[in-house]
Amino acid sequence: MLAIIIFILTILLCLSTYALYPLAIWFVSKINPLKVCSKDITPHVSIIIPAYNEEKTIKRKIENTLALDYTPDRIEILVGSDGSSDKTASIAASFFDKGVQLVDFKTNRGKTAVQNDLAVRSKGEILIFTDAASFLKPDAIKKIVRKFSDDRIGCVAGQMQFIDTDTNITTESQGLYWRYEFNIRKIESSLGRLIGVDGPLYAVRKENYIPLEHHMISDLMTPLLVLEFGKRVTLEPDAVVTEVPTVHAGQEFNTRRRITLRGIVGLFTHRRLLNPLKNPILAIQIFFHKVLRWFVGPLVIINFISCLTLSEHLFFRLFIILYVFFIIAAFLGWLIDKFGKKITVFTIPYYFSLVNFAATTGILDFIRKKQANTWKPVRN
Repeated sequence: MLAIIIFILTILLCLSTYALYPLAIWFVSKINPLKVCSKDITPHVSIIIPAYNEEKTIKRKIENTLALDYTPDRIEILVGSDGSSDKTASIAASFFDKGVQLVDFKTNRGKTAVQNDLAVRSKGEILIFTDAASFLKPDAIKKIVRKFSDDRIGCVAGQMQFIDTDTNITTESQGLYWRYEFNIRKIESSLGRLIGVDGPLYAVRKENYIPLEHHMISDLMTPLLVLEFGKRVTLEPDAVVTEVPTVHAGQEFNTRRRITLRGIVGLFTHRRLLNPLKNPILAIQIFFHKVLRWFVGPLVIINFISCLTLSEHLFFRLFIILYVFFIIAAFLGWLIDKFGKKITVFTIPYYFSLVNFAATTGILDFIRKKQANTWKPVRN
């Protein structure tokens, strides 16, 4: 009986994060959507670009930023070189006469540390965070600040678009997963309760920006703290930023592992956010959208063990067979990726296994009290 209860419970928890939670917030959004007053405004903005060993992209990034369609005297550009050992700092310094401010940090402390320091130095009402290997559409800033005309809004996410997703099965998988995730974020945004933004482009009112510990992931914790402060977080799909997906499985694994570790560390440090008595709606969102998603790997393992325990029943033997086929499909997807090919039918089992194995490893890193402060570019 216990094994059956565990089987049902683990299935329900996995369904909750992938299907039931999106369905529930979609239902709520239809009943009580947030109507945002959005209009064209030109507040003073500070564009913050942290960079570590980005000599291959930083020149193009700065040129892309300088070409943005926004009132010149209402914008400042700050580049922080995080102890780069290549030509990142010297390339950025060459744009001094065009108003680009370089802060050349001599020690590699991590992206969040650079963001904190540049935010303190900034003069803008709105802080625009963007990555050195991501490129904004000309009207991205003009579009993303529109929603700040509504005083209830504290943070706005841009829309990240992956390009060149047809390279191999790893890039194709990221594109597919992102389309699924983006649809969930659109629903959360319609409630003004977007609980995660993407590092390539998001904006925060300076008065609502809270400096974070260096080992935390800012594009998760910043919007959560804005929500806790009582402000709304929303998405501006017309503010577009493009990024190339990671090409190699190992790179994607390490990225997902680091994101999970830093996310858990952030939530553990600010665990009041998960207290349903203090933050009932926020706690529910974080648990079903983030925490459960990270723990799908362990839940699947527990579910498989329960099936083995109940294998004398035909139903559970069939489930074990499905597991075997899924594992074989994931392995074949990995093998296909090794040869730089792609076969669509293997995309979901391959990426599901990759992401959840990485997340599970991130959980183990947290248990072992590891930290992931520093970073390195993987999309160059």
